[in-house]
Amino acid sequence: MRAAAALVLTLGACDGPGVVSPGRPVVGISGAGSAAASIVGTWRRALYFLDDFGIARSSETSWQFTAGGAVTRIVVTRNLTFGLVDVQVSAGRYQLQGARVAVDLVTPSPAQLTLDVRRVGDELELAGQRYLLVAP
Repeated sequence: MRAAAALVLTLGACDGPGVVSPGRPVVGISGAGSAAASIVGTWRRALYFLDDFGIARSSETSWQFTAGGAVTRIVVTRNLTFGLVDVQVSAGRYQLQGARVAVDLVTPSPAQLTLDVRRVGDELELAGQRYLLVAP
């Protein structure tokens, strides 16, 4: 059971660059992708797991892309055993560039991300991680 939890934690721990520093870091994430028909909407990925100490945790990442080019990323981490929650909200602008999306986050710390993107129905793949459409 712990091996499975560790695997889930290892595979799902990085919904994107977690720590950014002041300045304008550029992070490139590569992988297979195809041109995105449309990424407008709110997309969510949630992971539930037990850590090495048996504490139930979850990590939920939501991306909201608007038709006007605005983007919001919300990362919610929960300690389900003790009822603790941490929320990080980042906002900025995005631009599709073929099979990639360039994201320029300006709050809370400036960062630029380039992510491979592919949409298939109600699933959006960003940098190899799948998100489900929760609001068009």
